[in-house]
Amino acid sequence: MKIVSVIAISALMSLCAASAHAQAGGGAAAEAGPPVLAKDLAPARMYAKLNVTSRAFTSGGALDERYTQNGENVSPPLSWAKGPTGTQSYVVLAEDAGVNRRDPVVHWVIYDIPSSLTRLRANLPSDAKLEMGAMQGLNIRKTAGFIGPKPPAGETHPYHFQVFALNKKLNLDPANADRNAVLDAMKGNILASGDIVANYTGK
Repeated sequence: MKIVSVIAISALMSLCAASAHAQAGGGAAAEAGPPVLAKDLAPARMYAKLNVTSRAFTSGGALDERYTQNGENVSPPLSWAKGPTGTQSYVVLAEDAGVNRRDPVVHWVIYDIPSSLTRLRANLPSDAKLEMGAMQGLNIRKTAGFIGPKPPAGETHPYHFQVFALNKKLNLDPANADRNAVLDAMKGNILASGDIVANYTGK
């Protein structure tokens, strides 16, 4: 009986310790993927959709090497449908959903895109403030502008170019406007959203 009791108590203690560890967010399992994308963390009201397209690729198709770190490392062109009535600005977030962790790799943060615009040309400069009035926040390297994909050799990752129509401008300081800051400012103000996915295989 004493042996059984000792085993039971030991098992219970191990279970409690594992539970506490999980609640604290520790361990590889708690950090494992798949990533949770911006569109899932900050859904649009009534889940209204925006149609997003690109002249450079079709959704689910391959991303040309020009738009990667193995090529020219320039931003691809994007277009989207006009947002609902009340749209004041647009946000674009490009994220890698092919990593095995909760947070995706952030390749592009661009916000306060004027509501009069429904497209971005290719090869935008890596400036915090763009001529048309939009602002570029911090990517995974903590620098402004777009940074192209570069997954490990042989791995194919999906890159989500997500567009959000907002009922406000965010007016964030680009020096501090990382993905989390932009997401927090967007929540509750998203009228519609959509994305287009490009795949790229590392070399």
